[in-house]
Amino acid sequence: MATLQAIKYSRGKLLVLDQLRLPHEHHYDEVSTSEEAFDCIRSMRVRGAPAIAIVAALAHAVELFSGSCIATTPEETIAHIDSRLDYLKESRPTAVDLSNAISLLKRASRAAQIEGLAHPEAKEAILNAYIEAAETILTKDLQSNKSIGAHGAAWLQQQYNASPDRKISVLTHCNTGSLATSGHGTALGIIRTLHMEGLLQHAYCTETRPYNQGSRLTSFELVFEKIPATLITDSMAGALFALHRERMHIGAVIVGADRVVRNGDTANKIGTYSLAVLARHHGVKFVVAAPTTSIDLETLSGAGIKIEERKANELTQISGAVVNDDGTVDSTKTARVAIADQRIGVWNPAFDVTPNDLIDAIVTEKGTVVKGADGKFDFSQVMPERWAAITIAVRSLLLWGGMLCAQTTAYAVAQQQHPLSADADADADSLPSKAYNAAAPAYRDSLLALHKSLVSLSSISYHEQPAGTFLIDYLTSHGYTAEKQFLPAKSDANSSASERFNVIAWPGKSPNPHARVLVTSHIDVVPPYIPYHISAAAPSDVGPDTLISGRGSVDAKGSVAAQITAVESLLSSDSVSPDDIMLLFVVGEEVSGDGMTFFSSAANAYSFSAAIFGEPTENKLACGHKGIAGGTIRAKGKAGHSGYPWLGKSANDVLVRALVKLLDADLGSSERYGNTTVNIGVIEGGVAANVIPKAASARVAIRVAAGNQSTGGTIVREQLETILRETDDEALSLEWGTGYGPVECDCDVEGFDTLVANYGTDVPHLEGNHVSYLYGPGTILVAHGDDEALRVSDLETAVEGYKALIKHALRG
Repeated sequence: MATLQAIKYSRGKLLVLDQLRLPHEHHYDEVSTSEEAFDCIRSMRVRGAPAIAIVAALAHAVELFSGSCIATTPEETIAHIDSRLDYLKESRPTAVDLSNAISLLKRASRAAQIEGLAHPEAKEAILNAYIEAAETILTKDLQSNKSIGAHGAAWLQQQYNASPDRKISVLTHCNTGSLATSGHGTALGIIRTLHMEGLLQHAYCTETRPYNQGSRLTSFELVFEKIPATLITDSMAGALFALHRERMHIGAVIVGADRVVRNGDTANKIGTYSLAVLARHHGVKFVVAAPTTSIDLETLSGAGIKIEERKANELTQISGAVVNDDGTVDSTKTARVAIADQRIGVWNPAFDVTPNDLIDAIVTEKGTVVKGADGKFDFSQVMPERWAAITIAVRSLLLWGGMLCAQTTAYAVAQQQHPLSADADADADSLPSKAYNAAAPAYRDSLLALHKSLVSLSSISYHEQPAGTFLIDYLTSHGYTAEKQFLPAKSDANSSASERFNVIAWPGKSPNPHARVLVTSHIDVVPPYIPYHISAAAPSDVGPDTLISGRGSVDAKGSVAAQITAVESLLSSDSVSPDDIMLLFVVGEEVSGDGMTFFSSAANAYSFSAAIFGEPTENKLACGHKGIAGGTIRAKGKAGHSGYPWLGKSANDVLVRALVKLLDADLGSSERYGNTTVNIGVIEGGVAANVIPKAASARVAIRVAAGNQSTGGTIVREQLETILRETDDEALSLEWGTGYGPVECDCDVEGFDTLVANYGTDVPHLEGNHVSYLYGPGTILVAHGDDEALRVSDLETAVEGYKALIKHALRG
């Protein structure tokens, strides 16, 4: 099996098989620096989650062995190791084995016995501790793979009563064998074990587009091991099941995993999800083979997995050995050819996420995990210590009176780390949990971690699903009943939008249609996505003035995090009854309000006495906000040559005259809301500078200060129609969109400063006889810009504000 080793290592030397040259050429690259390892991993010369982690770990071991570290103190030595590992971590972000290995290596460096040792002896002890830990990762992986093979084969044998006289066939995807690990493999390891035990009738492997790991690598390993096998294209799996499942006794699809999260959702090579759907339809078991190092207990669901996207040319081009005219393969010659028009747009995600409900078993080196009666995977049986650490973290934070964001905080606490640390793998001494700010509220850690998780998820309008899925999982795991309220599919320009739903939640395990107070905000944000960032250089620096930025940090994920934290704080202190409150987080507020509108149309069973809306109001209670009205003004003209303007009629000229009159017009005002203002957002017209335009249009948005909520839109529309009629009745027309006047909110609550907002909200979209409050952290002045940010104190003040508003509303 030496020719199938992806990794050859001896202390001080690492050789990595260049898998881009397989199956026709065996070439090993010598990897002696972190930069070389990064390039090797990133270019996919080595691939497979376990192998990636091993190469990164050993490459830095070789680097350290060669004397690359010039640190002069133990602290500098550890910092040097950390920085190189953090660099390597970015080479392939989806696979959790790499980040888990890095966490282990950092802990091993810090655990080095250096007491009483002076430099350079202390430095040497740290380096040796690292190198030994890296080498252990290599040896343990091989042991782990063989155990996975044994457990997986035993489970399948039991499922199908398999025997040498009653063999089963399986299908696998991508490459999960010796070339993806230290040896034997995970999913392919199960297939190897089935074959060795005489239980395998046939193995099918997919080509695995776009990078062909199946046809280049898996098929090569199957042929090498003399395992009866057939290669199919990715799109043939459904036909294979339909036509040959019974005859060939196809019992399972077996795949590997780059990451398995807490609920069992699994990220693997793109195409895995499709196979899971087909397997379920045809009654074929779907099995994930993954070492426990690939299981991420800290991420709640697949929505929290970062999916890597690859270069376009990996899909539109392909490399391979040259085939001679007589059909023979000349492995000494390779060529790269285009297989698609190089101008075509390409979407090339490297992975997809298979939902847990499509997975029958997850096989680890410590046993096979199947779903319980509740339909959930319980990893405590194979990972008792890590599971217990997370559970302890959850309980301890709940005792503080805050809520734990399991996606980030659970892991941080389990590692005795602050959730906002840039280095989530630092040693225990780096964070006395609350000592960094004695004045911090008990819920600070959980509030900031929840806020971080929300802001880290892109949820631009019409594509809000990641944030919604996260909230469903988060609230459910914290004892709420959380439901998805699906919106009807759109048939317009946004028909490509992802499946959209509002999130409705109640404290407790049963819906409560009699909740008195609705606490609500929106989860969609405006483009473009801006990553989460916190200004604190270290956990000890986090304080009230620490700045947090990113798209949605203010509008309105700051409100969402503060609202959830406020409700949980009130519930944990028995200040309110679970029956009093309902949570609602809607989609579409930034574009049309369709999420709240749909909820309102379906909310006949609810009778709230008060609704608290979350929007950036600088933690002041809004007495209301201007209304909004708008539409499209169209102008018709006559085309002609610009040298003879009297022979045509310029639609642009007509439109401009109307717009000037509109801007100069007094559209109404009020003492509370000020003047009605006009924004001309889009102007279109004409085809060329020397052609008289025959058509033109302008889309306008008007912030309405006159009248009331029901009359203000009508007042503005009538004035606009008058302006168009007086300018050119024949050429101008109005396509009215929507419109409402100023929206009143209750702001007579003791202890709150007040303001009047100039922007629209979901308040008018929720019908019913209830009092409305509008309040939240941050300022709208930065909410849609590149500098969207707020302070830690803004979030904490908002929590207290929401608590006060909820209690006030319940008293009312």
